[in-house]
Amino acid sequence: MRRVLCLVLLLCLLLMGCGAQKTDAAALSLWCAADDPLLPALREAAETYDRSRKSGALPVAIREFEDAAALTNALNTARPDLLLCSHTLAFSLSDRGLTTDAGPALPYPEGIHARAEGIGRSVFPVGSRVHLLVSREEIPPDLAGLCALAAKSGGPFLAADSYADLLCQAALGSGEFHADREKDCFNEAFRETWNALAEAAFAGGIAAGDAPVLSLLESGLPAAYVFSDSLAAGLPAGCALTAPDTGRLPRLADLRCLAVTAREGRPQQNAAAFLRWLFSGERPARLSLEAGLIPALPGGEGADALRSLLLELRDDPLFFADGGSDYVKNRTAFEQEFRSVLDLLK
Repeated sequence: MRRVLCLVLLLCLLLMGCGAQKTDAAALSLWCAADDPLLPALREAAETYDRSRKSGALPVAIREFEDAAALTNALNTARPDLLLCSHTLAFSLSDRGLTTDAGPALPYPEGIHARAEGIGRSVFPVGSRVHLLVSREEIPPDLAGLCALAAKSGGPFLAADSYADLLCQAALGSGEFHADREKDCFNEAFRETWNALAEAAFAGGIAAGDAPVLSLLESGLPAAYVFSDSLAAGLPAGCALTAPDTGRLPRLADLRCLAVTAREGRPQQNAAAFLRWLFSGERPARLSLEAGLIPALPGGEGADALRSLLLELRDDPLFFADGGSDYVKNRTAFEQEFRSVLDLLK
């Protein structure tokens, strides 16, 4: 009886595995995380493509996963035709030979083109998310100056979507940022930035709780570092927008990409047709700007303060962290730890 049960269990597992490998032959599959900043704009673009696609071309079927971790885990058992994700995953898949050439050769800037082997052929960067400064009053553009002002404010003054990113940005010019206090404490830039934030928090000038930064700004917080995509729906009333001063260092960015990940034997002409349509003319720049991202390709109009600033930042050098770096591996845990430290200092 035990042997029979084992055989039945093995058969079920094999059938589940086979089912996970299947790709809907009646649609072009595109996977993404539900919180991806490009998803709303890309969903609208896919709907437009489906209404105008040529006879015989497959429609685009978008499958959303809870978050980036769930999306990455799903790739262990199946692969879609197209994958919307961060450069940290897309470049890694390309380096491992898990992407397929299927689209138009696009003229990406050298700073992007040189980052991975398949750029413009199997990996198609769309736009970059960066920290921007939103404020209700005139403020210094550098973090040290903001921390000094926050320490003198006598109340909550400054918040950030990611303190890990602020510390990584500060450490870019002086060695690798590990997102590990025991390792990073030897980095002078890290120590100075950590201490500046800690002093401001001790004086009550840092808002480091779990409340969304935009809601804090809407409630009157004077200043905050906000991810650019969070501002796509508009600035809080009475706020101004500027780019943080990086001290001539590259600007830390998260580059959102479309990667062609179809398994061997899957026809590529439908993915190629969609990519040719999506990346034609100024469509990719408009897509990026709608999502609050710095466009990776030329084009786009500065129709408002956010889009104008994003187009200005397109000429700045951007830093794209390696997917295997300690910073990427430790970022989430470090963020939680650092926020706990700031809360204890209040």
